[in-house]
Amino acid sequence: MHDLDTVVTLARQLAEGRHDAMPADGPDVLARFTEICSQPNRSLLVAAVAENVLGMADLVVVANLTHGGRPWAIVENVIVDENCRNGGIGRALMGEALARAERAGCYKVQLLSRKNRSGAHAFYARLGFEASAEGFRRYLGDGTDEKSRPNG
Repeated sequence: MHDLDTVVTLARQLAEGRHDAMPADGPDVLARFTEICSQPNRSLLVAAVAENVLGMADLVVVANLTHGGRPWAIVENVIVDENCRNGGIGRALMGEALARAERAGCYKVQLLSRKNRSGAHAFYARLGFEASAEGFRRYLGDGTDEKSRPNG
């Protein structure tokens, strides 16, 4: 994908300077991207204007035993280029994610947003999302728990 560098740049913006949230780099980037693309119930959505990638969102549809066996979906890593926000790109990305989840028969779409991102929270509320659950995370792999991470 010739736009992979742009997608990585967007992922860096999403990290907001948090070292632990930075995207893969070097040869790992292509390997991770290839792995993502090979997962049948996963879609890395990109928004492009005049062939320039300006936003992305990661949608995963998960098989389920409850709710009559209907799947559910999670949206992760939603980002619009910081120079292009408030122009409808995020709304278009989320609209596509919701449409795909609906076509897959999902009974819900959920997402998480760090507590300090009030602008993002207002955006999701305008799209009909509700802060209806208490979320919990436990970070794995680096020995650092969520208490030492800024804004969880």
